[in-house]
Amino acid sequence: MAQDNQQPDPSADSNPVDRAAAHLRRSLPANLLLAQFVGPAPAPGQPTAYVPPTAALRSAARETIHERALADIARLRFAFPTEKYRDYKTFVNHPRRTMGVLLADGRVAYPDIVVVQHPENNAKIVAEVETNETVREAVARFEWLLYADLAPLYLYVPVGKGGEALDLCRELNIPVVGIRTWRYIAGYEEPEINDHYTVPSGPEDLLPRILRR
Repeated sequence: MAQDNQQPDPSADSNPVDRAAAHLRRSLPANLLLAQFVGPAPAPGQPTAYVPPTAALRSAARETIHERALADIARLRFAFPTEKYRDYKTFVNHPRRTMGVLLADGRVAYPDIVVVQHPENNAKIVAEVETNETVREAVARFEWLLYADLAPLYLYVPVGKGGEALDLCRELNIPVVGIRTWRYIAGYEEPEINDHYTVPSGPEDLLPRILRR
């Protein structure tokens, strides 16, 4: 008789509920496990983070591109504080959360980039950096629309996606302040960033030139 080399099932001694839960976890794609995006539970008395249902859209490869573009755009376009604007400070919320903005329902949102004014930490600008796979209606509904209520919103989308992003903003009545396009060119370390759309009149006209992002 051939020897049975099958390893014992570590869940064999657990109850049926535990076995069912373990099976469900094994059958789910890893990038859809919400706990990966939610993080640890808030401390007692602390607000809950807003985790949009679109958080799992980016593939691992695209997330790497997103983090590189986000870091470069924050450095090139949101380099606060400056000598003139010493009370402004820029926070980047990827790969970890650093500055949240309180929503009306008591949860805390974490846009990609948040510019605040110290010492009150009032949000002055928020920005989202998108990749090709995240310029879509679901992201516009669950992220852009919500973040536009927090502070003037800027969108940074890949070259070729500016028109689509603008159409989504108009369709969903998202009061975006500016849409910029970005791309990396072979041989250059920094991204090329271009204006695609700037609101013709409104908050953008009231900002100092340095803030017209």
